[in-house]
Amino acid sequence: MMNTTRREFAQGILTFIGGTAFPFDLFADAGRPALRFGAITDVHIGGRGTAKANLEKTLRWLSTQAIDAVVCTGDIAHTGLIQEIEPFAEVWHQVFPGGKSPDGRKVELMIATGNHDVDGYSGRWKGFSEEKLRACRITHRDNPERLWQRLFNDKWELIWRKEVKGYTFIGSQWQSLNPPIEAYMQEHADTLKGTKPFFYCQHAVPRGTCGDPGSSDTGASTRALTSFPNAVAISGHSHLTPANELIVWQGAFTSIGSGCLHEGGSPFKNYENASAFWHPTFKQRKMAPIGDPLAWGGDPSGACFMLYEVYDDHLVVHRRSVPYECPIGPAFVIPIPARPDGPFDLKRRAAARHPPQFPTQAKVVVKTCPDGHPLAGKSFEGKPCVYVTFPHAKSVAGGRRVYDYVVVAEAADKKIVREILAAGYCRPEGFADLPGECIFLQDELPAAQDTRYTVTPRDCFGNAGGIHQKLIVDCGLSDIHLLRLSVSS
Repeated sequence: MMNTTRREFAQGILTFIGGTAFPFDLFADAGRPALRFGAITDVHIGGRGTAKANLEKTLRWLSTQAIDAVVCTGDIAHTGLIQEIEPFAEVWHQVFPGGKSPDGRKVELMIATGNHDVDGYSGRWKGFSEEKLRACRITHRDNPERLWQRLFNDKWELIWRKEVKGYTFIGSQWQSLNPPIEAYMQEHADTLKGTKPFFYCQHAVPRGTCGDPGSSDTGASTRALTSFPNAVAISGHSHLTPANELIVWQGAFTSIGSGCLHEGGSPFKNYENASAFWHPTFKQRKMAPIGDPLAWGGDPSGACFMLYEVYDDHLVVHRRSVPYECPIGPAFVIPIPARPDGPFDLKRRAAARHPPQFPTQAKVVVKTCPDGHPLAGKSFEGKPCVYVTFPHAKSVAGGRRVYDYVVVAEAADKKIVREILAAGYCRPEGFADLPGECIFLQDELPAAQDTRYTVTPRDCFGNAGGIHQKLIVDCGLSDIHLLRLSVSS
């Protein structure tokens, strides 16, 4: 069981504002948390075959952590089928029979549905008869009312509110069901305002807060929560890995993503090796994706969840890997209420430049491959290419871990830029020491010219630092070249 000491609390704040000076006496000795709960999201039962196993493994670990509740922020099902949500309930009741943990404490289950639960996927319901919809679709007509009572012994509501050990949780179902969250928050404002945290749960990321803009909602939740600095929004949908610090945001309120039980998702940005197949340029990419190309855009080794320890003036949020059974990194220690200039202000954190660095004696190989290379994207298999490999850049002196690389091939009259995710970007850092690799097609490089290759590591904010390391080589197209390490401003 995890308990956070005063020193760990202060060190966590120092870590997550990049080492910027911060007073160690910000809080009195924290003591034991008033509330502990798990946060899971994007289970996608019916998708990857490991979904149910990941869920059971996660819930069993949480059952040993003296939790009081589990929040699930949607996409339990992969294609909106009743037969996909039933296994979730089955596992829940196996691990928490009668809604109780092995030590006999009551454990509340709170679910906010996601787009896959409500809307299915890729026209799932087109051509279905009324009888078939009634039999298999989770949210058809009165199915939710019947299902929630049968599976969870709970009442289905578009907006629900529950109290757990004196803390308020509010949940909103998927936005296509039109839950009136703005009106609800206005109506109940008097019972929510103050300094003590309350928790708002939904699937989509509140617009303009944590993670990727492509995972945002309509903006209704952001408008609804802006006047509540003690609000903590918990979301899913983006699949963004908690190894990326952008998963936590503070401004007018606090917003935290929960990762994904299904995989460690790559961002919506057009990385050359990301398996985000919803991008229009996916088939045009030169490099094969990291992880499973048939997945939702990520690496199954990045499956994860969160454990919250709640105090009246701060949260300690542990981010834990499912396959590696260990923390993904140090806990986020988040002061409550939020303030725009606080330690989790994005601009302040982005400005703290402590970028990853290559090893001092780094050696990188540039090799021509006339018959192609397995790293090539599907549309470019077998085409002549130049294959570039380089060592993993490491965090230094408490600085940030590497998240991506910029690899550039430049000749006198041409410059080609590749932005690639670091291999292991979504794993615990101790399991992410994997070399980087990149390809350039032979026919996109200038012919009969020396080419300079540079590789620059960056953190999740895109920082390479004011003075940063690059791996640089000037070479032609002979077989193998070793790059040298240099430091440039």
